Parts: sequence; C-alpha cells; structure tokens
Amino acid sequence: MTALERHIMDHLLLELERANQNFQQRLKSRFPELTPYDIRLCTYLKANLSTKEIATLLNITPDSVKKAKHRLRKKISLSPQTSWGTAFA
Repeated sequence: MTALERHIMDHLLLELERANQNFQQRLKSRFPELTPYDIRLCTYLKANLSTKEIATLLNITPDSVKKAKHRLRKKISLSPQTSWGTAFA
C-alpha cells in the first residue's frame, strides 16, 4: 500500500468512526468490558465490512479477524446463528 493509499484509508476510517460515535457510546455503556479494539471491530462489522477488508484495515490476517470475532461473540453473549447486522440493529 502506498503512502497516499494509506493516507486515504486513514481518513476514511476516521470518518467511519466519527459517524458511529453514538453507536460506540451505546456499546461502551451496554458492554463496559469491551476494549477499544473490540469497539473498533464492532464498528467495522456494523459497516458490513468483510473479514478480508477488516484484516486489511487492521493489518492482520483474516484468521486473526475470525478469532477476534469469535472472542467478541463470547464477550457480548451473541450466538453463532445471530448475524452481526442483527446484533447491532
């Protein structure tokens, strides 16, 4: 990724997080045990980003994203059958 692409990506991520501040505050109050990383992951999942897209944004492997999603499901007591879109509606 070039420096320009990274700069554009950083700007888009900042805007995504700004647009979802209310959502993030609700998550923090409902699940105080969530870390900033968990909150960021929830924001990306709410934006309906794929595992590969999230992996690229976080500079980790898709398998690491899958593990993080699994841990997040356990933290918020979300069953595997429940979709992320439904969980954050």
